[in-house]
Amino acid sequence: MGALIRVAAITLAGAVLYFAGLVNGMVIYRPEPLGAGLVGGGIASAAAMVVVALHGDGRGDAGSRPLRRYVGVHRVAWLLASVMALVGMSWLVAAPRQHGGDWTPYHNDAIALNECAARSFLAGGDPYADLDIFTCYARLGIGADRTTPLRQGLFARDGYYPSDDELDRVWAIRSHDSAANVEFESKVSYPALSFVLIAPWVALGLDTNALYVLCLVLAMTLVLARASTGVRPFVFTGLLGAAGLAAFTVGGSVDLLYALPLVAAWLWRERCWSGIVFGIAMAAKQIAWFFAPFFFIAVGTRKGWRAALRWSAEAVAVFVVTNLPFVLADQGAWVAGVLSPVRDPMFPRGAGLIFLVTNGVIPLWPQLSYALLEGVGLAVCIAIAWRLRRTSPELGVVLPLLPLFFAYRSLFSYFFLLPMFAFAGLVRLPLGQLDAAAARDAGGLTLFALPQQGARERDAAAVPAGD
Repeated sequence: MGALIRVAAITLAGAVLYFAGLVNGMVIYRPEPLGAGLVGGGIASAAAMVVVALHGDGRGDAGSRPLRRYVGVHRVAWLLASVMALVGMSWLVAAPRQHGGDWTPYHNDAIALNECAARSFLAGGDPYADLDIFTCYARLGIGADRTTPLRQGLFARDGYYPSDDELDRVWAIRSHDSAANVEFESKVSYPALSFVLIAPWVALGLDTNALYVLCLVLAMTLVLARASTGVRPFVFTGLLGAAGLAAFTVGGSVDLLYALPLVAAWLWRERCWSGIVFGIAMAAKQIAWFFAPFFFIAVGTRKGWRAALRWSAEAVAVFVVTNLPFVLADQGAWVAGVLSPVRDPMFPRGAGLIFLVTNGVIPLWPQLSYALLEGVGLAVCIAIAWRLRRTSPELGVVLPLLPLFFAYRSLFSYFFLLPMFAFAGLVRLPLGQLDAAAARDAGGLTLFALPQQGARERDAAAVPAGD
């Protein structure tokens, strides 16, 4: 039952990320060294689990038998997975009626600024040049606590995040003179599809958070469609059991806008249109850029390097076509916006290594040190993907996010989608056919399908021979 062990490992990694995210949400406001260690350790252990789950080619794993002495452990793992699936399901069911405990649908500046950018785009403006954060936030009814402060102007200092009182005080000053604002990130910080894709939804006056939840459901559906029939119920349980996928999407995340096309591109990367879909992901958020070399390696290994170049050219073409109008309108504003995550002087923030710094566990190093660590990590991951491109062809779907653990800005939102990407890789493996009875004997539990299959088997066994 190697296939079920892989699914259980990814599911439990998602459960670990769920609890790490809950702790992160508490510790980020009330610094605690132990809590920071738990969050960082949780992310690192979850990353290790998905890497192990995707190691190897998976050939015939569905028919392999676990050692008898491990059946009990396997059963406990699936019991936990099934319990966590109920947690994930509860988040999705509650999504239309709550905002993750928040009083507003604009949980962060990414959601807020993207919506205002979409409104500007619908009005015929250039969001990269026209958007004003104070006008935007006044319309949405939110304030300084939904911003990204910068280390300049009245916040010009090294060290840690301003307090809520500092944010409110400087916000009150700059709201009367927005032209002098240098303290709050006010640019559209993502490529053009981040707001173009949501523009129809905004035009209808709908909550964009519902769109992001819909993207999550569609991504899950694509993964299930690619899974083999026997494994599908366990993968469904696993997608829900990785409760952080539902919880942090419902809690407010724009990341599903790039994750959905990325999942589709990876699942069907042999198809000629996958490069176009991958280009949509790249034109929605910069994190998709980290996946580009891994996608190239995966396509080249399977389809040949000429195909990989064609697919890559398609992706670049989509990015250029969707962003070119804004580049031509105001090249400086577009560059300043899209490159703001790396060019603007932001405060250290995140759930990775930097979380140990902001919670006083280790000292703060020069910002360049984190960039070097991230760069070395990316190079190592690319080398691993290349070396194992034939023996572990699906590792490339999770490796791109691992270097972000060392970034100066390693937000938790970078990592909570790891289980989704891991499942997108897992269902492509030639796991073989999974026998329902053997799965139960091995301790496999699922909320879906197998109990009914078992009932049919018992009914068939009860019919006398010859009837």
